[in-house]
Amino acid sequence: MKSQKNKISLFSATALSATSMVGSGWLFSAQLNAKIAGNYSFLSWILAALFVMSIGLCLSQVVSIYPVRGATTRSSALSHNEIFGMPFAFANWFGVMTVIATEAQATTQYLASAINNTTLIDTNGLTMYGKLFAFMLLLVYLIVNFYGVKLLARVNNTITILKIFTPLFTITLLLIAKFDTTNFTLATNHIYGMSSAITAIVSAGLIYSYNGFQISVSYASEIKNPKVNVPLSIILSISIVMAMYLLLQLSFMGAIPKSALMHGWSQLNFSSPLINLAMLLGLNIVAILLIADSTISPSGTGFAYLGASSRMFYAMAKSKQMPKWTINKLHPIYNFDRRSLLINWGLAVIILYNSSHWASLMVVVTGYHIIGYMAAPISMGALKPKTKIFGFIVFILCGLIITTLPHHDLYMMNISLSLLMVVFGIIQIKNGLTINTFLKLTMPFILYLWIIYFYNSPIPIGIISAIFYHYITSNNYVQFCKQHNSQHDIDEDHISLCETSTH
Repeated sequence: MKSQKNKISLFSATALSATSMVGSGWLFSAQLNAKIAGNYSFLSWILAALFVMSIGLCLSQVVSIYPVRGATTRSSALSHNEIFGMPFAFANWFGVMTVIATEAQATTQYLASAINNTTLIDTNGLTMYGKLFAFMLLLVYLIVNFYGVKLLARVNNTITILKIFTPLFTITLLLIAKFDTTNFTLATNHIYGMSSAITAIVSAGLIYSYNGFQISVSYASEIKNPKVNVPLSIILSISIVMAMYLLLQLSFMGAIPKSALMHGWSQLNFSSPLINLAMLLGLNIVAILLIADSTISPSGTGFAYLGASSRMFYAMAKSKQMPKWTINKLHPIYNFDRRSLLINWGLAVIILYNSSHWASLMVVVTGYHIIGYMAAPISMGALKPKTKIFGFIVFILCGLIITTLPHHDLYMMNISLSLLMVVFGIIQIKNGLTINTFLKLTMPFILYLWIIYFYNSPIPIGIISAIFYHYITSNNYVQFCKQHNSQHDIDEDHISLCETSTH
């Protein structure tokens, strides 16, 4: 019973995910979505929510069997083995870890643009002073995480209230101040359609905005009754945030002055969208609140992702996908690995130093997220064969959404994952694994990603995705993976949880 006192409730788990979904995305995505999808923006938010919810439900099925620390990155290692799961784990962890830097960057960029401060940002992006300011934010993220999930939950619960209040307050005042229904009947609206809505899911940052849904999965071993509370927290958090984003999109598009829409939604170009709009409408109190929130919202997401990424990294090391020296024993009081936390924080600092704009990282991060998501339906189908039809549909959707990524970004992601697997393969072969076995474990997925790159067409990709999913979740292939599984210790998290559940 003692261990249960250190676990977090359904409310806290839902708040963690909801907070992570109200980060920098809500400050930028309403404008990007309107530019790309016009009136189809609302459909984009709904489709994106249904997509990430389906991924979350797949993960919750895995967690119902293995409620372990960092289950998001670890699912394919649990269902197949750690070598097969390496590309998924790396993509998921790298995407989440990069978000930490992206959120600090977004805070600095939005704040500097709002107050017209050229000391922090110029035409080339963040200045050195801007990066120093962002580094200070990263330091705050580190301090909040350093004393365990209970402190994180307390801080996060408070910030969640502020983060939910600010968008709702903004939405309300925008609707009261100005709502022009003719904005939704522009002559240029005919250029948008279903394809625009699907493109916006990635390009407008909607998946990026929703990605926090998986945070509660990363904390599965630290949540009370995870078999029930993890899927509930996913459904509740996504539903709450989707409703908020739909209202935000409606109020934003209805409040845009006609002078800004002379050439349609595609030409809308505010540097700090919500603040610029509030100032145009004379809503100074909203502008002030948004300036404050541009620090609070991304920061709340940033420190939640720092905690999640450190747990993912710990899970990868436990699955022998990262060197053992990168992790230490779990802290006896705070129940997490501080060495993993420090490594992830240091990597976030490096990424922040080498980047300048929020938008330049957002699409790439989204691409890694989607590749990481693909492990969820695969793992669920392998562990629970009765769920294969659902997993089959979700996996095909992942493949089709990947085709909407910019071609160059998909190329760079494929190159990075291919090079990673070459290095990882050399290490595994030196440790005694045969080349033939390594190729059978890793090449199917890498080849699948390259096929998507070269044959970027929905119907062929849908067919190839279906064939690949059937093969990769077949009993023969899963058993082959398990025969070459060097992971003998599932995790002390799972053991301790089972022991606790007997009391």
